[in-house]
Amino acid sequence: MKYPIKILYLGIDTIELHWPEIIAEDLLIEMITIKNLIQKKWHIIISSIYHSYQILSIRLKHVANSAVFMAWLEELIQGPIPKVDLPQRWIWTVPVCYEQEIVPSISKYLEKKDMDVQTLVKQHSSQQYLLYFYGFLPGFMYLGGLPKVLHIPRKDIPDRNIAKGSVAIGGEQTGIYPIDSPGGWYVVGKMPVPIFGNGKLNLPFNPGDKIQFEAISSRELIEIQEASNYNWEKTLYRG
Repeated sequence: MKYPIKILYLGIDTIELHWPEIIAEDLLIEMITIKNLIQKKWHIIISSIYHSYQILSIRLKHVANSAVFMAWLEELIQGPIPKVDLPQRWIWTVPVCYEQEIVPSISKYLEKKDMDVQTLVKQHSSQQYLLYFYGFLPGFMYLGGLPKVLHIPRKDIPDRNIAKGSVAIGGEQTGIYPIDSPGGWYVVGKMPVPIFGNGKLNLPFNPGDKIQFEAISSRELIEIQEASNYNWEKTLYRG
């Protein structure tokens, strides 16, 4: 492995793999590689497996083979990264309306940053953001790569309700609120595609993919909202 990995045994059915406390694309790909390898070989005994920035958590549903699995895991992390065919990675275009008539609260961010809306839109929509994982709320994407010029401290007093589909910035991150929720980030845009449909996640993006926001008009936002479905634009990521 490129990075040192520690194994923590949290009982007979829960195991965590800990990477160094850094946020990096190659670390994410190493983690996804290990995750896919575990799922392929041991899916029969695994109840759940998910990751954050540096931790891969595994819960076993059958503990009869846990000793064999743990021995295999110990051996795995000592060697080189196995050759595994990972799913293709994509760059997804995500439409966002930044117009103040749609997002009146954008003015709070602009005032705090002493920034004009053109600069915000240019900086926010020119970057490709790496999707690390989903968390915090169901369907909430943790994205890396927000330009430093857009960083802003989270609000001291969180808003009681941020509407679903709100594109927001907080600290060194940006993201989209998938459901109505309290939150301390500054709302700067509106994404018109429902994140959930029929009780299921309506996003085709996977960890390791890239997200690029595209500025749209209020008219385009309404057209997308009124459409019965939305065809996501994507290009192959060769990073």
